[in-house]
Amino acid sequence: MDRWKLSLRTQFMLFLIAVACMSMSAGIHDSIFNNFLSDIFHLQAGTRGWLELPRELPGFLVVIMAGVLAALPINRVGAIGGVLFMLGMIGMATLGRSFGPMVAVMMIGSAGLHLLQPVTLSIAVATGNAKSRGKRIGLIGALETTGVVIGTSFVWFFFDKVNPQYTLGFTLAAVGGAMVAIIYLTINLKHMHQPRARMVIRKKYSLYYILELLFGARKQIFLTFGPWVLIKVYHQPANSIASLLMIAALIGIVFKPLAGMAIDRFGSRKVLVFDALTLIFVCLGYGYALRIAEQSTAELIAKSCFIADNLLFALGSARAVYVSHLTDSHQELTSTLAMGVSINHIVSMLIPAVAGFVWLTFGYEKVFLSAAVLSIIVAVVAGFIPAHKKMIEEKIKPA
Repeated sequence: MDRWKLSLRTQFMLFLIAVACMSMSAGIHDSIFNNFLSDIFHLQAGTRGWLELPRELPGFLVVIMAGVLAALPINRVGAIGGVLFMLGMIGMATLGRSFGPMVAVMMIGSAGLHLLQPVTLSIAVATGNAKSRGKRIGLIGALETTGVVIGTSFVWFFFDKVNPQYTLGFTLAAVGGAMVAIIYLTINLKHMHQPRARMVIRKKYSLYYILELLFGARKQIFLTFGPWVLIKVYHQPANSIASLLMIAALIGIVFKPLAGMAIDRFGSRKVLVFDALTLIFVCLGYGYALRIAEQSTAELIAKSCFIADNLLFALGSARAVYVSHLTDSHQELTSTLAMGVSINHIVSMLIPAVAGFVWLTFGYEKVFLSAAVLSIIVAVVAGFIPAHKKMIEEKIKPA
């Protein structure tokens, strides 16, 4: 097949298939990874927190990786990301029972996953106009959640509670990474073929950088210790975590397009403030459910918080929409998004170790109380984003 002769519509459809494949793989991986660490290595909260440092290091380095690959078309960058993720998952399936090799292959898979983040976002934003970018991201988000449903469904239906098939799960995730790489090698979006800046640091993006820094802390507390609460405090197995991810994904099929439309309708400022304020209640539910309710009710509250937390991540795409209104080209947007990924990982590499220490020293409740305070700070900072109408008018006004 000659990729240069594929229509733009066909290439976009292939891009959507790649997104779905990656989401299926992520659904499988995210459903089993924390239980895998708990079952195989019997980690405590402190060690689990420190493990995020090497796992998130590739995210911090993504701007360097994207810079090294700046001369390549964006679809080739996506293909490299898919290959790295595939190699990491193959490594987890074959070498993951030894701690040192597991850390090494985990970092390889993480490098691929993080490299794909700015690729997906930049293509999503670049294929929508200034007034509909939130909707486009929302629709792609719905497709991602459909993929997650399929991946988590596999774990939920077929994983043995007593002897989970971790090797099979990681192998299937690797197959998804391979398909992503093949698809990205097939497509070639010509309007995004121009070389990109190796690194973009500009004063006009300062507020975006601050928001990404804060998001790094918010993200990692919940990605690391949200599941850890369910596993260690409420003793939930892998297929239970998968079921919660599947429920969140099923709701997300409807919620994410609505979130995208809300971004277009109300603007990034209002959406991000709403996200931060809602997250305060999620934090308190995670941390203090057992203080206000009996075990069964508290477990239900914690599970509901896990689902709500996963849904609220969709509102974070407002940051990408906000910065897209500031950039002058698709190429600059890709480099700026890559810088954003690296910036939020400056914090996300370190926060889990600190949170793990807080968990062991003061209790898991204080981890989420701190996260609630952080959410208040995020709401204040997001309030400095310019009004939505003004940003749209500036973006579409004649030169």
